Amino acid sequence: MYDATVSIDVLVSAKVDAQASFARTVAASCSYIHSESRRPAVLATGGVFDADAAEACAVAEVASALSVSNSTVTEWLFLIRTARPAVQEAFDAGRLAYAAFRTVCRSLAGFHHVTEALLQRVIAVAARCTPGAVASAIDRILADFDADWHRIVRERAALERSATVRKLPRDQAELKIRGPADKVAALWRNIAATAARGVTDPSSLPSRLFDAAHSLLTGAVSGTPANRAVIVLDAATAAGLAGNPGHLVGWGPVPADVARRIAGDATWQALITAAGGTEPRAGCSCLCPQHDPPTDSEPPAPPVPIDGREVRRTRRMPAGWTPTTGKLGSTTARKAREQVDYLRTLPPSAVDRAVADPDGHGGFAVPPAGALTYRPSEAITSLVTALYSTCVHPGCAVPSEGCDLDHVVPFDHTDPERGGWTVTGNLAPLCRRHHGLKTRRQWHHRMLRDGIVHVRDSHGTDYFTAPGE
Repeated sequence: MYDATVSIDVLVSAKVDAQASFARTVAASCSYIHSESRRPAVLATGGVFDADAAEACAVAEVASALSVSNSTVTEWLFLIRTARPAVQEAFDAGRLAYAAFRTVCRSLAGFHHVTEALLQRVIAVAARCTPGAVASAIDRILADFDADWHRIVRERAALERSATVRKLPRDQAELKIRGPADKVAALWRNIAATAARGVTDPSSLPSRLFDAAHSLLTGAVSGTPANRAVIVLDAATAAGLAGNPGHLVGWGPVPADVARRIAGDATWQALITAAGGTEPRAGCSCLCPQHDPPTDSEPPAPPVPIDGREVRRTRRMPAGWTPTTGKLGSTTARKAREQVDYLRTLPPSAVDRAVADPDGHGGFAVPPAGALTYRPSEAITSLVTALYSTCVHPGCAVPSEGCDLDHVVPFDHTDPERGGWTVTGNLAPLCRRHHGLKTRRQWHHRMLRDGIVHVRDSHGTDYFTAPGE
C-alpha cells in the first residue's frame, strides 16, 4: 500500500526512480562481468587464459542470480559498451525506460555524424513515447536529418526478413513475421480485409484476425485482396526533384527512392487544399504568441475554397506517372516540429493564446462543401490520415487509419453552422479509447497553428502532437 499522497508528479517520480534503479542493476551486472572476466579463473587447454570463456561464465552467474536469460544479460553488456554517453546518462538518470534505451541504441547504431542537438531531440522523443512508438518516432527524426543514411540502412535492414514460431502454455503458439514495413503492411491489410468480411461473426476481432490469417496462409481463401499500401510524399520528391522521405501511412518513414520505386507500380492521386494563413512579422521566423499578436488584433485572411471545396482530388493517374512540379511539404512539417519545441517552453496562459481557430471553422468565413455534414468526405479523410500517422493522444501508437476522425471543436447536430465544422483544420484522428476521454471532457483538445493539436489532461498538463509525428 502506498502511504504518501498520490499525484501525477508522485507517479512520474516513482517511474523515474524505478527506471534509475533498473539502470543501476544493469550497470552493476556489467561491472561484475567486466571484473570477473579479467580474473584468470577459467583456463583453456594447456592452462591458457580464455577471456571469452571467463565472460561467458560471469554472464551465466548474473543470469542465474537475477533469474533472467543469458541473452538478456549479453544484451545489457552490448548496450552499455556501445551506448553514446548522452544516451547512457539519460538511462542512468531514469529518464529512459530500458525498452526505450535499447531502441535508441539500436536506432543510432551506425549513425556516425550525430550532433548533440540531435541526440537530445531523440532522447526527449523516446522519453515521451510509449514503448511501441519509440522506433518509428526516432526513424522519422533520423530520416528528416539524413535521408541518404536512412535509405541505406533501410536497404540493409530489408535483408533481415524472418518468420519464427514460439510455443506458449496451454497448447498455444505464436507466429512472428519480420520484414520491410511496406510488405508487412500489405500482409496486414489483406488479413484485416479478410477479417472484415466476417463482421457478422460473434467472435472477438483478434479471433477473426487470426482466422483470416490462417485462411490466407493455408490457401483456404480464394480471391485474396490485392496487396495495397498507402504512401504519402510531396510532389517534388515524387518527380525526383527532391529527396524528402515519404510516409507509409500507419507505419513510418520510407526513403524517397523506395517510395518512388513502389509508386512506379501504383495508382496516384493528388490532394489539393485551400491555402491560407498569416505571415510572421519581420525579423521573426516563427508564428508564436510572443511575436505574432492574437488573431483578434490581426485577423488572418480566411482560406479560399477551390470550387467551393476545401480539399479536392485529381483523377487517378496510372502506374508510372509522376508529377512534374510541386511544393516541398517537409518545410511545413519541420516548422510545426519547431513550434512544438517552442510551445513546450511556454506557460499555459501563453499556450492558450496560440489557439488558431477557437470556433472550429478552420479559418473559413463561409463553410465549404461538406463542412456542415458530420461525416467527412473521403478526400478530407485521406488528407487528415496522411497528416497524422497515429492517434493524436500523447504517446498513442494506434494508426490513424484505425481511428475515428474527431471534431476538435464538437460538431453541433442541431445547428451545424454554429458548431465546429467538418474541415481539415478541425479534424484529428483519435482511437476509440482516447476519443472517449475527450467526449467525456476528461481530456481537452484544441487545434493550434500549423495543425498542432494541443491536449491538456485533467490536472492541467499540456501535450502537443504535430502533423508528421
